[in-house]
Amino acid sequence: MKIMRIIVAVVLTAALLYVARNTSRGRPEFVTHTENGYTFEMMTVPKGLEHGMETIRLKITGEMEPGVKPTFRQSKFGQDETTPLHKYGAVPLLVEDSATGEYFTEFSTLARGDRFYYYCEIRDATGGLRASFTSDDGKPFVFKFIGEVPTYIIGPHIFFMFVTVFCVVMAFLYSFKLLSGDTDAHPLAFYIFLSVVATFLGGYPWGFAMNYYAFGTIWEGVPFGTDATDNKTQLLFVYLLFLTLATVGSLRKGPPGRHLYSPKALGRFGVGAFGLMVAIYVIPHSIQFSVGLTKTVCYSFIGLVALLYLAGLLSRLKSRGQQSRPVRRAKS
Repeated sequence: MKIMRIIVAVVLTAALLYVARNTSRGRPEFVTHTENGYTFEMMTVPKGLEHGMETIRLKITGEMEPGVKPTFRQSKFGQDETTPLHKYGAVPLLVEDSATGEYFTEFSTLARGDRFYYYCEIRDATGGLRASFTSDDGKPFVFKFIGEVPTYIIGPHIFFMFVTVFCVVMAFLYSFKLLSGDTDAHPLAFYIFLSVVATFLGGYPWGFAMNYYAFGTIWEGVPFGTDATDNKTQLLFVYLLFLTLATVGSLRKGPPGRHLYSPKALGRFGVGAFGLMVAIYVIPHSIQFSVGLTKTVCYSFIGLVALLYLAGLLSRLKSRGQQSRPVRRAKS
Protein backbone atom coordinates (compact mmCIF):
# COMPACT_ATOMS: atom_id res chain seq x y z
CA MET A 1 0.00 0.00 0.00
CA LYS A 2 2.86 2.37 0.84
CA ILE A 3 4.53 1.66 -2.51
CA MET A 4 1.25 2.43 -4.28
CA ARG A 5 1.01 5.76 -2.44
CA ILE A 6 4.56 6.62 -3.52
CA ILE A 7 3.78 5.78 -7.15
CA VAL A 8 0.61 7.87 -7.09
CA ALA A 9 2.50 10.74 -5.42
CA VAL A 10 5.25 10.67 -8.08
CA VAL A 11 2.67 10.68 -10.91
CA LEU A 12 0.67 13.56 -9.38
CA THR A 13 3.87 15.51 -8.68
CA ALA A 14 5.03 15.16 -12.27
CA ALA A 15 1.56 16.13 -13.55
CA LEU A 16 1.39 19.28 -11.39
CA LEU A 17 4.88 20.41 -12.32
CA TYR A 18 4.10 19.77 -15.99
CA VAL A 19 0.94 21.89 -15.75
CA ALA A 20 2.84 24.67 -13.97
CA ARG A 21 5.56 24.68 -16.61
CA ASN A 22 3.18 24.77 -19.55
CA THR A 23 0.85 27.43 -18.17
CA SER A 24 3.65 29.87 -17.39
CA ARG A 25 3.14 33.33 -18.83
CA GLY A 26 6.89 33.57 -19.35
CA ARG A 27 6.86 31.09 -22.26
CA PRO A 28 6.63 32.06 -25.95
CA GLU A 29 3.10 31.85 -27.34
CA PHE A 30 1.78 31.90 -30.87
CA VAL A 31 -0.62 34.82 -31.34
CA THR A 32 -2.54 35.99 -34.38
CA HIS A 33 -4.94 38.81 -35.19
CA THR A 34 -6.87 39.89 -38.29
CA GLU A 35 -8.11 43.43 -38.84
CA ASN A 36 -9.24 45.30 -41.98
CA GLY A 37 -7.83 42.65 -44.31
CA TYR A 38 -4.46 42.40 -42.57
CA THR A 39 -3.41 39.31 -40.60
CA PHE A 40 -0.62 39.41 -38.04
CA GLU A 41 1.11 36.24 -36.83
CA MET A 42 3.84 36.15 -34.20
CA MET A 43 5.58 33.85 -31.76
CA THR A 44 5.97 36.11 -28.73
CA VAL A 45 9.37 36.77 -27.22
CA PRO A 46 8.51 37.50 -23.58
CA LYS A 47 12.04 37.82 -22.21
CA GLY A 48 15.72 37.98 -23.10
CA LEU A 49 19.08 38.00 -21.34
CA GLU A 50 20.34 41.37 -20.15
CA HIS A 51 22.94 43.39 -22.08
CA GLY A 52 22.53 41.53 -25.35
CA MET A 53 20.60 41.67 -28.60
CA GLU A 54 17.13 40.28 -29.27
CA THR A 55 14.93 39.97 -32.32
CA ILE A 56 11.14 39.96 -32.60
CA ARG A 57 9.75 38.51 -35.81
CA LEU A 58 6.22 38.55 -37.18
CA LYS A 59 4.37 37.78 -40.37
CA ILE A 60 1.94 40.23 -41.93
CA THR A 61 -0.31 39.28 -44.83
CA GLY A 62 -2.50 41.76 -46.68
CA GLU A 63 -2.31 44.38 -49.42
CA MET A 64 0.87 46.45 -48.96
CA GLU A 65 0.42 49.20 -51.51
CA PRO A 66 2.98 52.03 -51.79
CA GLY A 67 3.04 54.23 -48.70
CA VAL A 68 1.76 51.57 -46.32
CA LYS A 69 4.21 51.10 -43.44
CA PRO A 70 4.29 48.31 -40.85
CA THR A 71 5.56 49.90 -37.65
CA PHE A 72 6.92 48.67 -34.33
CA ARG A 73 5.64 50.78 -31.40
CA GLN A 74 7.67 50.57 -28.17
CA SER A 75 7.18 52.23 -24.78
CA LYS A 76 9.68 54.93 -23.83
CA PHE A 77 11.43 55.38 -20.49
CA GLY A 78 8.86 55.92 -17.72
CA GLN A 79 5.96 54.54 -19.78
CA ASP A 80 4.16 51.28 -19.06
CA GLU A 81 1.02 49.34 -20.02
CA THR A 82 -1.18 52.14 -18.63
CA THR A 83 0.32 54.72 -21.01
CA PRO A 84 -1.90 55.48 -24.04
CA LEU A 85 -0.52 53.42 -26.91
CA HIS A 86 -0.30 56.38 -29.30
CA LYS A 87 2.41 57.88 -27.06
CA TYR A 88 4.80 54.98 -27.65
CA GLY A 89 7.84 55.48 -29.83
CA ALA A 90 7.69 54.24 -33.44
CA VAL A 91 10.25 52.60 -35.71
CA PRO A 92 9.62 50.94 -39.10
CA LEU A 93 9.62 47.15 -39.12
CA LEU A 94 12.48 45.74 -41.21
CA VAL A 95 11.65 43.46 -44.14
CA GLU A 96 13.05 39.93 -43.84
CA ASP A 97 11.16 38.39 -46.78
CA SER A 98 8.74 40.56 -48.74
CA ALA A 99 7.34 37.58 -50.67
CA THR A 100 6.02 35.90 -47.52
CA GLY A 101 5.42 39.06 -45.47
CA GLU A 102 8.14 38.35 -42.91
CA TYR A 103 9.22 41.35 -40.81
CA PHE A 104 11.45 41.83 -37.78
CA THR A 105 12.95 44.36 -35.40
CA GLU A 106 16.19 44.17 -33.41
CA PHE A 107 17.00 45.90 -30.14
CA SER A 108 19.58 45.81 -27.36
CA THR A 109 18.48 44.52 -23.96
CA LEU A 110 18.88 46.48 -20.75
CA ALA A 111 19.73 45.43 -17.18
CA ARG A 112 17.79 42.57 -15.60
CA GLY A 113 14.57 43.62 -13.92
CA ASP A 114 13.72 46.20 -16.59
CA ARG A 115 11.00 45.75 -19.18
CA PHE A 116 9.28 47.50 -22.04
CA TYR A 117 5.88 47.24 -23.75
CA TYR A 118 5.22 47.04 -27.47
CA TYR A 119 2.70 46.43 -30.21
CA CYS A 120 2.61 46.72 -34.01
CA GLU A 121 0.48 48.69 -36.41
CA ILE A 122 0.04 49.52 -40.09
CA ARG A 123 -0.43 53.10 -41.30
CA ASP A 124 -0.89 54.52 -44.77
CA ALA A 125 0.95 57.39 -46.47
CA THR A 126 -1.30 59.99 -44.82
CA GLY A 127 -0.74 58.59 -41.34
CA GLY A 128 -4.12 56.88 -41.17
CA LEU A 129 -4.29 53.73 -39.05
CA ARG A 130 -5.10 50.63 -41.09
CA ALA A 131 -4.68 47.93 -38.40
CA SER A 132 -3.04 47.38 -35.03
CA PHE A 133 -1.71 44.25 -33.35
CA THR A 134 -1.94 43.96 -29.57
CA SER A 135 -2.74 41.12 -27.17
CA ASP A 136 -6.29 39.79 -27.00
CA ASP A 137 -7.31 42.21 -24.24
CA GLY A 138 -6.09 45.22 -26.21
CA LYS A 139 -3.02 45.70 -24.04
CA PRO A 140 0.53 45.80 -25.40
CA PHE A 141 2.89 42.85 -25.28
CA VAL A 142 5.59 42.87 -22.63
CA PHE A 143 9.28 42.09 -22.93
CA LYS A 144 11.32 41.48 -19.75
CA PHE A 145 15.07 41.69 -19.35
CA ILE A 146 16.38 38.86 -17.19
CA GLY A 147 19.73 37.63 -15.93
CA GLU A 148 21.18 34.16 -16.35
CA VAL A 149 20.59 31.97 -13.28
CA PRO A 150 23.53 29.64 -12.45
CA THR A 151 22.89 25.90 -12.43
CA TYR A 152 23.92 25.63 -8.78
CA ILE A 153 21.03 27.99 -7.94
CA ILE A 154 18.28 26.74 -10.20
CA GLY A 155 19.12 23.06 -9.59
CA PRO A 156 18.42 23.04 -5.81
CA HIS A 157 15.40 25.31 -6.35
CA ILE A 158 13.81 22.77 -8.71
CA PHE A 159 14.77 19.89 -6.40
CA PHE A 160 13.12 21.47 -3.36
CA MET A 161 10.07 22.35 -5.46
CA PHE A 162 9.75 18.68 -6.43
CA VAL A 163 10.18 17.56 -2.79
CA THR A 164 7.51 20.02 -1.65
CA VAL A 165 4.93 18.78 -4.13
CA PHE A 166 5.75 15.11 -3.50
CA CYS A 167 5.49 15.45 0.30
CA VAL A 168 2.22 17.39 0.14
CA VAL A 169 0.75 14.71 -2.13
CA MET A 170 1.91 11.98 0.29
CA ALA A 171 0.33 13.87 3.20
CA PHE A 172 -2.85 14.20 1.14
CA LEU A 173 -2.99 10.44 0.56
CA TYR A 174 -2.44 9.69 4.26
CA SER A 175 -5.16 12.20 5.18
CA PHE A 176 -7.80 9.74 4.05
CA LYS A 177 -6.74 7.31 6.79
CA LEU A 178 -7.50 9.99 9.38
CA LEU A 179 -10.80 10.82 7.71
CA SER A 180 -11.77 7.16 7.87
CA GLY A 181 -11.24 6.97 11.64
CA ASP A 182 -7.51 6.27 12.13
CA THR A 183 -5.93 8.29 14.98
CA ASP A 184 -2.25 7.91 13.98
CA ALA A 185 -1.28 11.29 12.50
CA HIS A 186 2.46 10.51 12.32
CA PRO A 187 2.60 9.95 8.51
CA LEU A 188 0.71 13.20 7.91
CA ALA A 189 2.90 15.11 10.38
CA PHE A 190 6.10 13.64 8.92
CA TYR A 191 5.38 14.56 5.29
CA ILE A 192 3.99 18.00 6.15
CA PHE A 193 7.15 18.71 8.16
CA LEU A 194 9.33 17.70 5.20
CA SER A 195 7.22 19.82 2.87
CA VAL A 196 7.47 22.95 4.99
CA VAL A 197 11.26 22.56 5.22
CA ALA A 198 11.51 22.07 1.44
CA THR A 199 9.20 25.03 0.78
CA PHE A 200 11.29 27.26 3.04
CA LEU A 201 14.62 26.24 1.49
CA GLY A 202 13.41 26.35 -2.11
CA GLY A 203 11.31 29.48 -1.74
CA TYR A 204 13.48 31.64 0.48
CA PRO A 205 17.28 31.07 0.43
CA TRP A 206 17.26 29.67 -3.09
CA GLY A 207 14.24 31.75 -4.05
CA PHE A 208 16.08 34.91 -3.01
CA ALA A 209 19.06 33.87 -5.13
CA MET A 210 16.81 33.03 -8.09
CA ASN A 211 15.18 36.45 -7.90
CA TYR A 212 18.50 38.23 -7.63
CA TYR A 213 20.12 36.54 -10.60
CA ALA A 214 17.00 36.65 -12.79
CA PHE A 215 15.41 40.01 -11.89
CA GLY A 216 17.87 41.93 -9.71
CA THR A 217 15.55 41.81 -6.70
CA ILE A 218 15.49 39.66 -3.56
CA TRP A 219 11.87 39.19 -2.49
CA GLU A 220 8.60 40.73 -3.61
CA GLY A 221 6.08 38.92 -1.47
CA VAL A 222 3.87 40.91 0.89
CA PRO A 223 4.55 43.20 2.66
CA PHE A 224 7.57 44.01 0.45
CA GLY A 225 5.89 43.64 -2.94
CA THR A 226 3.01 42.17 -4.90
CA ASP A 227 4.73 39.67 -7.18
CA ALA A 228 2.32 36.76 -7.70
CA THR A 229 5.00 34.05 -7.81
CA ASP A 230 6.62 35.10 -4.52
CA ASN A 231 3.23 35.47 -2.86
CA LYS A 232 2.06 32.03 -4.00
CA THR A 233 5.16 30.55 -2.37
CA GLN A 234 4.52 32.55 0.78
CA LEU A 235 0.88 31.48 1.13
CA LEU A 236 1.79 27.82 0.71
CA PHE A 237 4.56 28.14 3.30
CA VAL A 238 2.24 29.84 5.81
CA TYR A 239 -0.36 27.08 5.48
CA LEU A 240 2.18 24.26 5.73
CA LEU A 241 3.76 25.92 8.77
CA PHE A 242 0.34 26.09 10.41
CA LEU A 243 -0.29 22.41 9.71
CA THR A 244 3.17 21.50 11.00
CA LEU A 245 2.50 23.30 14.29
CA ALA A 246 -0.91 21.64 14.50
CA THR A 247 0.61 18.13 14.15
CA VAL A 248 3.91 18.62 15.99
CA GLY A 249 2.80 16.15 18.67
CA SER A 250 2.96 13.28 16.16
CA LEU A 251 6.30 13.98 14.48
CA ARG A 252 7.89 11.04 16.27
CA LYS A 253 6.51 7.53 16.13
CA GLY A 254 4.62 6.17 19.08
CA PRO A 255 1.28 6.74 20.74
CA PRO A 256 -0.82 9.51 19.14
CA GLY A 257 0.38 12.87 20.42
CA ARG A 258 -1.66 15.83 21.54
CA HIS A 259 -2.95 18.01 18.71
CA LEU A 260 -4.74 21.28 18.37
CA TYR A 261 -7.44 19.51 16.38
CA SER A 262 -9.01 16.07 16.17
CA PRO A 263 -7.51 13.48 13.77
CA LYS A 264 -10.42 13.96 11.36
CA ALA A 265 -9.89 17.73 11.37
CA LEU A 266 -6.19 17.19 10.65
CA GLY A 267 -7.21 14.94 7.75
CA ARG A 268 -9.33 17.76 6.36
CA PHE A 269 -6.43 20.19 6.71
CA GLY A 270 -4.20 17.69 4.88
CA VAL A 271 -6.68 17.60 2.00
CA GLY A 272 -6.75 21.39 2.16
CA ALA A 273 -2.96 21.52 1.75
CA PHE A 274 -3.24 19.55 -1.47
CA GLY A 275 -6.12 21.72 -2.71
CA LEU A 276 -4.14 24.89 -2.00
CA MET A 277 -1.09 23.56 -3.80
CA VAL A 278 -3.15 22.57 -6.86
CA ALA A 279 -4.70 26.05 -6.95
CA ILE A 280 -1.26 27.63 -6.72
CA TYR A 281 0.17 25.52 -9.53
CA VAL A 282 -2.87 25.93 -11.78
CA ILE A 283 -2.56 29.73 -11.59
CA PRO A 284 -0.10 30.51 -14.41
CA HIS A 285 3.47 31.18 -13.33
CA SER A 286 4.54 34.83 -13.78
CA ILE A 287 0.93 36.07 -13.94
CA GLN A 288 0.40 39.39 -12.18
CA PHE A 289 -2.72 40.68 -10.45
CA SER A 290 -3.61 44.19 -9.33
CA VAL A 291 -1.90 45.55 -6.22
CA GLY A 292 -5.18 45.85 -4.33
CA LEU A 293 -6.35 42.32 -5.14
CA THR A 294 -2.95 40.82 -4.30
CA LYS A 295 -2.75 42.50 -0.90
CA THR A 296 -6.36 41.70 -0.03
CA VAL A 297 -6.01 38.00 -0.85
CA CYS A 298 -2.63 37.59 0.84
CA TYR A 299 -3.41 39.41 4.08
CA SER A 300 -6.85 37.79 4.34
CA PHE A 301 -5.41 34.31 3.85
CA ILE A 302 -2.58 34.83 6.35
CA GLY A 303 -5.05 36.27 8.86
CA LEU A 304 -7.42 33.31 8.41
CA VAL A 305 -4.61 30.78 8.96
CA ALA A 306 -3.48 32.66 12.07
CA LEU A 307 -7.03 32.60 13.44
CA LEU A 308 -7.28 28.85 12.78
CA TYR A 309 -4.11 28.25 14.76
CA LEU A 310 -5.19 30.50 17.64
CA ALA A 311 -8.62 28.86 17.77
CA GLY A 312 -7.05 25.41 18.02
CA LEU A 313 -4.52 26.58 20.60
CA LEU A 314 -7.17 28.21 22.81
CA SER A 315 -9.37 25.12 22.55
CA ARG A 316 -6.50 22.88 23.65
CA LEU A 317 -5.58 25.17 26.57
CA LYS A 318 -9.20 25.25 27.66
CA SER A 319 -9.42 21.45 27.51
CA ARG A 320 -6.18 21.07 29.48
CA GLY A 321 -7.46 23.48 32.12
CA GLN A 322 -10.66 21.52 32.56
CA GLN A 323 -8.73 18.27 32.91
CA SER A 324 -6.42 19.72 35.58
CA ARG A 325 -9.25 20.99 37.81
CA PRO A 326 -9.59 19.03 41.07
CA VAL A 327 -12.75 16.93 41.32
CA ARG A 328 -14.97 18.07 44.20
CA ARG A 329 -16.39 15.26 46.31
CA ALA A 330 -19.95 15.49 47.43
CA LYS A 331 -20.48 15.95 51.19
CA SER A 332 -21.85 12.92 52.99
